[in-house]
Amino acid sequence: MGEAGKPTDWITMKIDPEIFEELGVRDPEETKREMAITKKTRQVTKELKTDPDNMDLQIELATLMIDGANYEEAIKKLLTIRNKRPKDAKVYKLLGTAYVLFNHEEEALIELNRACELDPNDAENHFNLGGLYLLRDMFPNAANSFERVIELDPTDTTAYANLAAAYDMLKLYDKEIIALRKVLMFNPEDKELRSALSTAYFHAERYEEAIDAALCVVDIDDKDTQSYCNLGSCYSVRNMVDDAIGAFKKASELAPDYSLPHTNLGTLYANMGRPEAAIKSFKTAVSLNVADAGAWFSLYNCYKDVGLMEDSQDAYRKYEGLMNEPAPVATEGGNNPSNIPGGVSQSSQYAGGGDMEGNAPGMETLADASEDPK
Repeated sequence: MGEAGKPTDWITMKIDPEIFEELGVRDPEETKREMAITKKTRQVTKELKTDPDNMDLQIELATLMIDGANYEEAIKKLLTIRNKRPKDAKVYKLLGTAYVLFNHEEEALIELNRACELDPNDAENHFNLGGLYLLRDMFPNAANSFERVIELDPTDTTAYANLAAAYDMLKLYDKEIIALRKVLMFNPEDKELRSALSTAYFHAERYEEAIDAALCVVDIDDKDTQSYCNLGSCYSVRNMVDDAIGAFKKASELAPDYSLPHTNLGTLYANMGRPEAAIKSFKTAVSLNVADAGAWFSLYNCYKDVGLMEDSQDAYRKYEGLMNEPAPVATEGGNNPSNIPGGVSQSSQYAGGGDMEGNAPGMETLADASEDPK
Protein backbone atom coordinates (compact mmCIF):
# COMPACT_ATOMS: atom_id res chain seq x y z
CA MET A 1 0.00 0.00 0.00
CA GLY A 2 1.38 3.44 -0.95
CA GLU A 3 2.54 5.91 1.67
CA ALA A 4 0.40 8.96 2.49
CA GLY A 5 0.77 11.59 -0.20
CA LYS A 6 2.47 9.15 -2.57
CA PRO A 7 0.91 7.88 -5.79
CA THR A 8 -0.43 4.34 -5.59
CA ASP A 9 -0.57 1.58 -8.18
CA TRP A 10 -4.32 1.98 -8.65
CA ILE A 11 -5.41 2.90 -12.16
CA THR A 12 -8.59 4.87 -12.82
CA MET A 13 -10.49 3.56 -15.84
CA LYS A 14 -13.46 5.09 -17.68
CA ILE A 15 -16.44 2.75 -17.56
CA ASP A 16 -18.58 2.16 -20.65
CA PRO A 17 -21.85 4.19 -20.31
CA GLU A 18 -23.86 1.05 -21.21
CA ILE A 19 -22.74 -0.55 -17.96
CA PHE A 20 -24.40 2.25 -16.00
CA GLU A 21 -27.60 1.74 -18.01
CA GLU A 22 -27.61 -1.97 -17.19
CA LEU A 23 -27.16 -1.16 -13.50
CA GLY A 24 -29.92 1.43 -13.61
CA VAL A 25 -27.47 4.12 -12.52
CA ARG A 26 -26.74 7.43 -14.23
CA ASP A 27 -23.36 7.77 -15.90
CA PRO A 28 -21.30 10.22 -13.77
CA GLU A 29 -19.79 11.68 -16.94
CA GLU A 30 -23.26 12.53 -18.26
CA THR A 31 -24.21 14.05 -14.91
CA LYS A 32 -21.02 16.13 -14.97
CA ARG A 33 -21.83 17.32 -18.49
CA GLU A 34 -25.36 18.36 -17.51
CA MET A 35 -24.05 20.26 -14.51
CA ALA A 36 -21.55 22.10 -16.73
CA ILE A 37 -24.35 23.07 -19.15
CA THR A 38 -26.53 24.28 -16.30
CA LYS A 39 -23.69 26.32 -14.80
CA LYS A 40 -22.83 27.91 -18.13
CA THR A 41 -26.50 28.64 -18.83
CA ARG A 42 -26.83 30.50 -15.53
CA GLN A 43 -23.73 32.50 -16.32
CA VAL A 44 -24.90 33.51 -19.82
CA THR A 45 -28.40 34.33 -18.55
CA LYS A 46 -26.88 36.57 -15.90
CA GLU A 47 -24.75 38.37 -18.50
CA LEU A 48 -27.82 38.87 -20.71
CA LYS A 49 -29.61 40.69 -17.90
CA THR A 50 -27.02 43.45 -18.13
CA ASP A 51 -26.63 43.23 -21.92
CA PRO A 52 -29.96 41.92 -23.34
CA ASP A 53 -29.24 42.96 -26.95
CA ASN A 54 -25.97 41.03 -27.19
CA MET A 55 -26.70 38.66 -30.10
CA ASP A 56 -23.58 36.58 -29.53
CA LEU A 57 -24.75 35.83 -25.98
CA GLN A 58 -28.24 35.05 -27.30
CA ILE A 59 -26.75 32.56 -29.77
CA GLU A 60 -24.62 31.02 -27.03
CA LEU A 61 -27.71 30.59 -24.85
CA ALA A 62 -29.59 28.90 -27.71
CA THR A 63 -26.62 26.58 -28.24
CA LEU A 64 -26.70 25.64 -24.56
CA MET A 65 -30.42 24.92 -24.86
CA ILE A 66 -29.69 22.51 -27.70
CA ASP A 67 -26.93 20.87 -25.68
CA GLY A 68 -29.37 20.48 -22.81
CA ALA A 69 -32.02 18.90 -25.10
CA ASN A 70 -34.36 21.88 -24.63
CA TYR A 71 -35.08 21.97 -28.35
CA GLU A 72 -38.42 23.75 -28.37
CA GLU A 73 -37.10 26.73 -26.41
CA ALA A 74 -33.94 26.77 -28.53
CA ILE A 75 -36.03 26.97 -31.70
CA LYS A 76 -38.12 29.87 -30.33
CA LYS A 77 -35.01 31.81 -29.39
CA LEU A 78 -33.23 31.09 -32.68
CA LEU A 79 -36.25 32.20 -34.71
CA THR A 80 -36.11 35.53 -32.87
CA ILE A 81 -32.38 35.81 -33.49
CA ARG A 82 -32.86 34.88 -37.16
CA ASN A 83 -35.24 37.82 -37.63
CA LYS A 84 -32.54 40.14 -36.34
CA ARG A 85 -29.66 38.39 -38.17
CA PRO A 86 -31.13 37.15 -41.46
CA LYS A 87 -27.69 36.68 -43.05
CA ASP A 88 -25.96 34.80 -40.22
CA ALA A 89 -25.21 31.26 -41.43
CA LYS A 90 -24.47 30.03 -37.92
CA VAL A 91 -28.00 30.88 -36.79
CA TYR A 92 -29.49 28.82 -39.63
CA LYS A 93 -27.12 25.94 -38.85
CA LEU A 94 -28.14 25.92 -35.20
CA LEU A 95 -31.82 26.27 -36.05
CA GLY A 96 -31.60 23.41 -38.53
CA THR A 97 -29.84 21.25 -35.95
CA ALA A 98 -32.50 22.00 -33.34
CA TYR A 99 -35.27 21.15 -35.81
CA VAL A 100 -33.61 17.80 -36.64
CA LEU A 101 -33.26 16.88 -32.97
CA PHE A 102 -36.87 17.96 -32.39
CA ASN A 103 -38.01 15.71 -35.30
CA HIS A 104 -39.08 18.59 -37.54
CA GLU A 105 -37.15 17.45 -40.60
CA GLU A 106 -38.94 19.53 -43.25
CA GLU A 107 -38.12 22.74 -41.40
CA ALA A 108 -34.57 21.50 -40.81
CA LEU A 109 -34.05 21.01 -44.55
CA ILE A 110 -34.98 24.63 -45.23
CA GLU A 111 -32.72 26.04 -42.52
CA LEU A 112 -29.69 23.86 -43.28
CA ASN A 113 -29.93 24.56 -47.02
CA ARG A 114 -30.01 28.26 -46.21
CA ALA A 115 -26.93 27.84 -43.99
CA CYS A 116 -25.08 26.23 -46.92
CA GLU A 117 -26.12 29.07 -49.22
CA LEU A 118 -24.90 31.72 -46.81
CA ASP A 119 -21.61 29.95 -45.98
CA PRO A 120 -20.81 27.39 -48.70
CA ASN A 121 -17.30 26.85 -47.34
CA ASP A 122 -18.40 25.64 -43.91
CA ALA A 123 -17.93 21.87 -44.04
CA GLU A 124 -20.12 21.38 -40.98
CA ASN A 125 -23.10 22.93 -42.78
CA HIS A 126 -22.83 20.40 -45.60
CA PHE A 127 -22.16 17.55 -43.17
CA ASN A 128 -25.30 18.30 -41.15
CA LEU A 129 -27.35 18.65 -44.32
CA GLY A 130 -25.96 15.37 -45.66
CA GLY A 131 -26.89 13.60 -42.47
CA LEU A 132 -30.44 14.93 -42.73
CA TYR A 133 -30.67 13.80 -46.35
CA LEU A 134 -29.66 10.29 -45.23
CA LEU A 135 -32.41 10.35 -42.60
CA ARG A 136 -34.89 11.36 -45.29
CA ASP A 137 -33.68 8.66 -47.73
CA MET A 138 -32.66 11.39 -50.17
CA PHE A 139 -29.51 9.57 -51.16
CA PRO A 140 -28.42 11.54 -54.27
CA ASN A 141 -28.61 14.76 -52.23
CA ALA A 142 -26.76 13.10 -49.35
CA ALA A 143 -23.97 11.99 -51.69
CA ASN A 144 -23.63 15.53 -53.07
CA SER A 145 -23.42 16.98 -49.56
CA PHE A 146 -20.75 14.56 -48.32
CA GLU A 147 -18.78 14.98 -51.54
CA ARG A 148 -18.72 18.70 -50.77
CA VAL A 149 -17.60 18.02 -47.18
CA ILE A 150 -14.66 15.99 -48.47
CA GLU A 151 -13.75 18.73 -50.94
CA LEU A 152 -13.54 21.14 -48.01
CA ASP A 153 -11.95 18.68 -45.56
CA PRO A 154 -10.26 15.65 -47.19
CA THR A 155 -9.44 14.22 -43.73
CA ASP A 156 -13.05 13.92 -42.50
CA THR A 157 -13.29 10.15 -42.08
CA THR A 158 -16.94 10.20 -40.98
CA ALA A 159 -17.86 12.04 -44.17
CA TYR A 160 -16.18 9.30 -46.22
CA ALA A 161 -18.10 6.61 -44.33
CA ASN A 162 -21.41 8.45 -44.77
CA LEU A 163 -20.65 9.04 -48.43
CA ALA A 164 -20.04 5.31 -48.83
CA ALA A 165 -23.41 4.62 -47.20
CA ALA A 166 -25.14 6.97 -49.65
CA TYR A 167 -23.37 5.36 -52.62
CA ASP A 168 -24.39 1.94 -51.31
CA MET A 169 -28.06 2.89 -51.23
CA LEU A 170 -27.70 4.24 -54.77
CA LYS A 171 -26.02 0.96 -55.82
CA LEU A 172 -22.96 2.94 -56.97
CA TYR A 173 -20.68 0.20 -55.69
CA ASP A 174 -17.49 1.22 -57.49
CA LYS A 175 -17.76 4.71 -55.98
CA GLU A 176 -18.56 3.17 -52.60
CA ILE A 177 -15.40 1.06 -52.82
CA ILE A 178 -13.28 4.14 -53.53
CA ALA A 179 -14.79 6.00 -50.55
CA LEU A 180 -14.30 3.05 -48.20
CA ARG A 181 -10.72 2.48 -49.30
CA LYS A 182 -9.94 6.13 -48.62
CA VAL A 183 -11.44 6.10 -45.12
CA LEU A 184 -9.62 2.84 -44.37
CA MET A 185 -6.35 4.65 -45.03
CA PHE A 186 -7.11 6.58 -41.83
CA ASN A 187 -8.66 3.65 -39.91
CA PRO A 188 -7.14 0.43 -41.29
CA GLU A 189 -8.24 -1.67 -38.28
CA ASP A 190 -11.92 -0.68 -38.45
CA LYS A 191 -13.62 -4.04 -38.93
CA GLU A 192 -17.06 -2.56 -39.71
CA LEU A 193 -15.60 -0.56 -42.58
CA ARG A 194 -13.62 -3.60 -43.76
CA SER A 195 -16.82 -5.63 -43.69
CA ALA A 196 -18.63 -2.91 -45.64
CA LEU A 197 -15.81 -2.95 -48.21
CA SER A 198 -16.19 -6.70 -48.61
CA THR A 199 -19.93 -6.25 -49.14
CA ALA A 200 -19.35 -3.51 -51.71
CA TYR A 201 -16.91 -5.71 -53.64
CA PHE A 202 -19.48 -8.51 -53.49
CA HIS A 203 -22.23 -6.32 -54.95
CA ALA A 204 -19.83 -5.07 -57.62
CA GLU A 205 -19.20 -8.75 -58.52
CA ARG A 206 -15.52 -8.36 -57.64
CA TYR A 207 -15.57 -11.59 -55.68
CA GLU A 208 -11.86 -12.24 -55.20
CA GLU A 209 -11.45 -8.78 -53.69
CA ALA A 210 -14.56 -9.41 -51.56
CA ILE A 211 -12.91 -12.53 -50.16
CA ASP A 212 -9.66 -10.69 -49.45
CA ALA A 213 -11.55 -7.92 -47.62
CA ALA A 214 -13.57 -10.47 -45.62
CA LEU A 215 -10.37 -12.28 -44.64
CA CYS A 216 -8.98 -8.95 -43.40
CA VAL A 217 -11.97 -8.70 -41.07
CA VAL A 218 -11.28 -12.20 -39.76
CA ASP A 219 -7.65 -11.22 -39.17
CA ILE A 220 -8.78 -8.19 -37.17
CA ASP A 221 -11.29 -10.18 -35.09
CA ASP A 222 -11.36 -13.96 -35.46
CA LYS A 223 -14.33 -14.15 -33.08
CA ASP A 224 -16.59 -11.91 -35.16
CA THR A 225 -19.64 -13.81 -36.41
CA GLN A 226 -20.46 -11.26 -39.09
CA SER A 227 -17.09 -11.69 -40.75
CA TYR A 228 -17.56 -15.44 -41.14
CA CYS A 229 -21.09 -14.97 -42.52
CA ASN A 230 -19.75 -12.54 -45.11
CA LEU A 231 -16.79 -14.77 -45.89
CA GLY A 232 -19.12 -17.73 -46.38
CA SER A 233 -21.25 -15.70 -48.78
CA CYS A 234 -18.15 -14.77 -50.78
CA TYR A 235 -16.98 -18.37 -50.95
CA SER A 236 -20.46 -19.52 -51.99
CA VAL A 237 -20.63 -17.31 -55.04
CA ARG A 238 -17.18 -18.55 -56.11
CA ASN A 239 -18.35 -22.17 -55.74
CA MET A 240 -15.77 -22.74 -53.01
CA VAL A 241 -18.27 -25.00 -51.29
CA ASP A 242 -16.12 -26.56 -48.59
CA ASP A 243 -14.75 -23.18 -47.57
CA ALA A 244 -18.27 -21.70 -47.50
CA ILE A 245 -19.59 -24.52 -45.32
CA GLY A 246 -16.63 -24.12 -42.98
CA ALA A 247 -17.22 -20.37 -42.68
CA PHE A 248 -20.94 -20.71 -41.95
CA LYS A 249 -20.31 -23.47 -39.40
CA LYS A 250 -17.66 -21.32 -37.73
CA ALA A 251 -20.16 -18.47 -37.52
CA SER A 252 -22.74 -20.73 -35.87
CA GLU A 253 -20.12 -22.01 -33.40
CA LEU A 254 -19.24 -18.46 -32.40
CA ALA A 255 -22.89 -17.42 -32.02
CA PRO A 256 -24.97 -20.57 -31.46
CA ASP A 257 -28.12 -18.56 -30.72
CA TYR A 258 -28.11 -16.72 -34.06
CA SER A 259 -30.17 -18.09 -36.92
CA LEU A 260 -28.60 -16.50 -39.99
CA PRO A 261 -25.52 -18.74 -40.28
CA HIS A 262 -27.92 -21.72 -40.34
CA THR A 263 -30.13 -19.99 -42.92
CA ASN A 264 -27.10 -19.31 -45.10
CA LEU A 265 -25.86 -22.86 -44.75
CA GLY A 266 -29.30 -24.22 -45.60
CA THR A 267 -29.43 -22.03 -48.71
CA LEU A 268 -26.04 -23.35 -49.77
CA TYR A 269 -27.11 -26.97 -49.29
CA ALA A 270 -30.35 -26.33 -51.21
CA ASN A 271 -28.43 -24.87 -54.14
CA MET A 272 -26.14 -27.92 -54.08
CA GLY A 273 -29.15 -30.24 -54.48
CA ARG A 274 -28.98 -31.52 -50.88
CA PRO A 275 -32.51 -30.78 -49.63
CA GLU A 276 -32.30 -33.08 -46.59
CA ALA A 277 -29.22 -31.27 -45.27
CA ALA A 278 -30.85 -27.94 -46.15
CA ILE A 279 -33.99 -28.86 -44.19
CA LYS A 280 -31.91 -29.63 -41.11
CA SER A 281 -30.22 -26.21 -41.27
CA PHE A 282 -33.45 -24.33 -41.96
CA LYS A 283 -35.23 -26.09 -39.08
CA THR A 284 -32.44 -24.98 -36.77
CA ALA A 285 -32.74 -21.44 -38.12
CA VAL A 286 -36.49 -21.15 -37.48
CA SER A 287 -36.13 -22.74 -34.05
CA LEU A 288 -33.74 -19.92 -33.17
CA ASN A 289 -35.69 -17.20 -34.96
CA VAL A 290 -39.31 -18.02 -35.71
CA ALA A 291 -39.61 -14.68 -37.56
CA ASP A 292 -37.07 -15.66 -40.26
CA ALA A 293 -39.47 -15.59 -43.21
CA GLY A 294 -36.71 -16.45 -45.67
CA ALA A 295 -35.95 -19.68 -43.83
CA TRP A 296 -39.64 -20.65 -43.76
CA PHE A 297 -39.95 -20.02 -47.49
CA SER A 298 -36.87 -22.12 -48.17
CA LEU A 299 -38.23 -24.87 -45.94
CA TYR A 300 -41.41 -24.82 -48.02
CA ASN A 301 -39.40 -25.42 -51.19
CA CYS A 302 -37.15 -28.08 -49.66
CA TYR A 303 -40.03 -30.04 -48.11
CA LYS A 304 -41.77 -29.94 -51.48
CA ASP A 305 -38.62 -31.26 -53.19
CA VAL A 306 -38.52 -34.34 -50.92
CA GLY A 307 -42.27 -34.96 -51.13
CA LEU A 308 -43.24 -33.86 -47.61
CA MET A 309 -46.26 -31.92 -48.80
CA GLU A 310 -47.96 -31.45 -45.43
CA ASP A 311 -44.77 -30.02 -43.91
CA SER A 312 -44.32 -27.93 -47.04
CA GLN A 313 -47.77 -26.35 -46.71
CA ASP A 314 -47.24 -25.71 -43.01
CA ALA A 315 -43.94 -23.93 -43.73
CA TYR A 316 -45.61 -21.84 -46.42
CA ARG A 317 -48.38 -20.80 -44.00
CA LYS A 318 -45.71 -19.66 -41.55
CA TYR A 319 -43.98 -17.69 -44.30
CA GLU A 320 -47.24 -16.15 -45.54
CA GLY A 321 -48.24 -15.15 -42.02
CA LEU A 322 -44.94 -13.34 -41.51
CA MET A 323 -45.25 -11.57 -44.84
CA ASN A 324 -48.70 -10.30 -43.89
CA GLU A 325 -47.54 -8.92 -40.56
CA PRO A 326 -46.68 -5.21 -40.21
CA ALA A 327 -42.98 -4.49 -40.70
CA PRO A 328 -41.16 -4.68 -37.33
CA VAL A 329 -39.58 -1.54 -35.93
CA ALA A 330 -35.79 -1.69 -36.33
CA THR A 331 -33.83 -1.90 -33.09
CA GLU A 332 -30.18 -1.71 -32.25
CA GLY A 333 -28.55 -4.78 -30.80
CA GLY A 334 -30.92 -7.06 -28.93
CA ASN A 335 -31.35 -10.74 -29.60
CA ASN A 336 -32.66 -10.51 -33.14
CA PRO A 337 -30.40 -12.70 -35.27
CA SER A 338 -31.18 -10.66 -38.35
CA ASN A 339 -28.87 -8.01 -36.98
CA ILE A 340 -25.95 -10.05 -38.27
CA PRO A 341 -25.02 -8.90 -41.79
CA GLY A 342 -24.11 -11.48 -44.37
CA GLY A 343 -27.22 -13.57 -44.08
CA VAL A 344 -30.57 -13.90 -45.73
CA SER A 345 -33.04 -11.10 -45.23
CA GLN A 346 -36.40 -11.55 -43.56
CA SER A 347 -38.16 -11.49 -46.91
CA SER A 348 -38.25 -14.09 -49.66
CA GLN A 349 -35.13 -12.54 -51.16
CA TYR A 350 -31.47 -12.67 -50.32
CA ALA A 351 -30.28 -9.78 -48.22
CA GLY A 352 -28.14 -8.54 -51.09
CA GLY A 353 -31.06 -8.71 -53.49
CA GLY A 354 -32.26 -11.31 -55.93
CA ASP A 355 -34.72 -14.18 -55.63
CA MET A 356 -34.00 -17.14 -53.39
CA GLU A 357 -34.02 -19.42 -56.41
CA GLY A 358 -30.62 -17.94 -57.34
CA ASN A 359 -27.23 -19.51 -56.78
CA ALA A 360 -25.55 -17.46 -54.08
CA PRO A 361 -26.40 -16.23 -50.60
CA GLY A 362 -26.46 -12.46 -50.54
CA MET A 363 -24.82 -10.02 -48.21
CA GLU A 364 -26.34 -7.08 -46.42
CA THR A 365 -25.35 -3.59 -47.38
CA LEU A 366 -23.57 -0.96 -45.29
CA ALA A 367 -26.94 0.27 -44.12
CA ASP A 368 -29.76 -2.12 -43.21
CA ALA A 369 -30.68 -3.75 -46.53
CA SER A 370 -33.65 -5.84 -45.43
CA GLU A 371 -36.66 -4.85 -47.51
CA ASP A 372 -40.19 -6.06 -47.97
CA PRO A 373 -40.62 -8.02 -51.20
CA LYS A 374 -41.96 -5.96 -54.05
